[in-house]
Amino acid sequence: MKKVTLIIATIAMLGIVSCKETKEESKTVVVEQEAAPATEEPKEGTSLSVGSDGVEFSTNDGESQTEIDINTKDEK
Repeated sequence: MKKVTLIIATIAMLGIVSCKETKEESKTVVVEQEAAPATEEPKEGTSLSVGSDGVEFSTNDGESQTEIDINTKDEK
């Protein structure tokens, strides 16, 4: 009977110790930086887009810009 009581007490003590929750305090530092304003400048180069509704071609050399748009949809 003493062995059974000793075993039950040991199991109870292990259960109490293992279920103890520990709180970990984490320190989070948030640094906010202002983003530089975005400036859009016309990009130089050539672009070609092919889709189900047609073809678009554009070119920009800094001084002049050309755009060609060919639609293949039937407009009724």
